[in-house]
Amino acid sequence: SGYFDVFMAPAAMLTTTSSLLASLALLPSVLVAPVEEPEGETDSAAAETEALKQRLQALEDELEEDIAKSYLVVRGYIAGSENVFMETMDVDSAKAWCNSHADCKGFTFGGDMERPEDEVTVTFKSGSKVETAEGWVSYIKESNTLGFMNLGKLDQAGSPTILAH
Repeated sequence: SGYFDVFMAPAAMLTTTSSLLASLALLPSVLVAPVEEPEGETDSAAAETEALKQRLQALEDELEEDIAKSYLVVRGYIAGSENVFMETMDVDSAKAWCNSHADCKGFTFGGDMERPEDEVTVTFKSGSKVETAEGWVSYIKESNTLGFMNLGKLDQAGSPTILAH
């Protein structure tokens, strides 16, 4: 009886191994073959994908708009560019005016406070290069700060001091 068991075990193993190999041979075709979903589920997934794409686009647009309306506040005045407009107003009104005019890259005003309580005389500028100077504050559109950052080293003596971001 022991002889029979020992003799049959390799044959049983061979049969099991053959079955396993045959199953494994089918596995790549199962993995590669597309799974057919019911039509309703495919439509639902496509609708969800489209909704996600639209949401992503809306978020990207919102981020772009936020960057366009964000400012880097720097100690100093904007130099080497044309004056676009000059008016006495508060900082929030100045931001709104600059945001509504594409040729405005920033604005500058005399004073030591980055957000004065009173209205100040604001000069809107077509450029964004800031010269360090006490008694002046400049707001540079963030969409223009990459060029500004590359023009001067902010960690060097005599470079503009960032007050707020």
